[in-house]
Amino acid sequence: AGQEIDESYVLHRYLDYIHVMTYDFHGSWDGQTGENSPLYKGPADTGDLVYLNVDYAMNYWKNSGAPAEKLLVGFPTYGHNFNLQNPSDTAVGAPASGPGPAGPYTRQAGFLAYYEICTFLDSGATQAWDAPQDVPYAYKGNEWVGYDNIKSFSIKFDWLKQNSFGGAMVWALDMDDFTGSFCKQGKYPLITTPKNVLGLQNS
Repeated sequence: AGQEIDESYVLHRYLDYIHVMTYDFHGSWDGQTGENSPLYKGPADTGDLVYLNVDYAMNYWKNSGAPAEKLLVGFPTYGHNFNLQNPSDTAVGAPASGPGPAGPYTRQAGFLAYYEICTFLDSGATQAWDAPQDVPYAYKGNEWVGYDNIKSFSIKFDWLKQNSFGGAMVWALDMDDFTGSFCKQGKYPLITTPKNVLGLQNS
């Protein structure tokens, strides 16, 4: 989208809230592994890649004049998977030959719902933490997936509060573990995370 945001940030004068889609920053189209919704830039990010993270995107809106209280941060309940060129190179930024295999339910190559990622983890995948970007990733054989979990959601909600943004929006409800049977973390484990972080109560 380039920097068309420079011309559109004045929309806040006419809108109650602005939902910022802070996800799909990286995918198989990059030719290398990357996080779907990293909070911060990675140590290897150079050039335009330094802009592809939640912190930069949200603060760009705010610094361009949009009031923080009108900006809602996007939280994804899915991840992007990749096919590794070399299964022994599992780092963030490792060469990828294309999208990972489609999940059994979402049926889209390069894309897995959170509950499908839990199944991937249960199958013996190795889970790792991307400390510079505060999000997890996992890999097994030739498959690599960057995603969000309860820990990364909690960190992002703390960051949201510290930066006084207006709130959050989730994409999408049906990609969280809505039955609670895949991840064994209760129903809607990702979406219910803000109740603990933001101090919300059940109605």
